[in-house]
Amino acid sequence: MKYLLSLLLLVITPHMGYGSSTSHQLITQQEMEQVLNDYIAEESDLLPHVELRFKELSLPDAYQVPQGRIEHQVIPAKPGVIGSRRFTLLTRVAGQTVSNQSVRVELEALAEVAVVTGALRRGQILDAQDVELRYQNISHIKEPIFDQAEIIGKRLKRSVRLGDPLQRHQIEFPPVIKRGERVVIQANGHGLTLTAAGEAKQDGRTGEAIRVMNSNSHKEILCQVVAPGLVKVEL
Repeated sequence: MKYLLSLLLLVITPHMGYGSSTSHQLITQQEMEQVLNDYIAEESDLLPHVELRFKELSLPDAYQVPQGRIEHQVIPAKPGVIGSRRFTLLTRVAGQTVSNQSVRVELEALAEVAVVTGALRRGQILDAQDVELRYQNISHIKEPIFDQAEIIGKRLKRSVRLGDPLQRHQIEFPPVIKRGERVVIQANGHGLTLTAAGEAKQDGRTGEAIRVMNSNSHKEILCQVVAPGLVKVEL
């Protein structure tokens, strides 16, 4: 699963509750819950295989902020949201941070993922009868597999038990780039994307870092494998 930016949620509250002073407005627990639910809905849209939802929320007490245009920013404890047990809720008024609240959560990430239908030994080649898709909470699964077809015919790198969800690091995937292969180096940074020709100096699977020689400078650089024939590096 890839890194996701925290979502900035803009909330305009023309008829807020007020505290004892008209110079302040009250952020209620109901509003906090709505902000967090909106954030989770947006994150779910970015994860097409996964439905995110709160099983439990421990909201702080209502708090006061100065009058003005309100913005809320939600920051999960873990990049990518899944597995987070705490969220930070920042509140800004007129661009200035006026509150920093910590929210304890129990977050479910529900999805159909590949699980094994029986005990399988290391080195076994997976076939269609060995795997099925089951809908379950994947909050504690680091590298779930959503497409059953992706792993049929692949070799297991370790033994697994009946009902275990399969994870990518347990499967031996063939390299998508082989040593000596010509590749395109994509360099990203400062709002620009540059490309150059290169030669892979080692085999690489999607997501792995490999050494690549730039064909122009003849220097070796460490790049991340993106797809067959394509690697990237950050400037």
